[in-house]
Amino acid sequence: MVTAQRRTTLWDILAALCIPLGVWLVASPYILNFSLYDGMRLNCTFVGGLILSLAITQLALSPGLRWLGWLNVVLGLWVAVMPFVYGVTFLPAAVVSSVVTGLAVALFAAASILGARR
Repeated sequence: MVTAQRRTTLWDILAALCIPLGVWLVASPYILNFSLYDGMRLNCTFVGGLILSLAITQLALSPGLRWLGWLNVVLGLWVAVMPFVYGVTFLPAAVVSSVVTGLAVALFAAASILGARR
């Protein structure tokens, strides 16, 4: 019996880069000491878990269903604006972490979807 092996492409690697970013987002309130701000902490934990699970799902799905990765683009943009919505701009580590992580997730997820279509 011949088994079909799936080739790992650059687009799969870009989608996989969202996995450690999701893990970082879950851990960042505790590492950067802004876990006292409940809204920001809960949002980082919940959205980070969603980004992590959607990135894994995007890698596991057939190429025809990879459009689900667009949810990571939306979540990444939400993470980028989250410190401004919750008003924690007085915590520079939280702002930088959220903005950089959110934009990276949005960029990697969009590039993995758009690149895989070609």
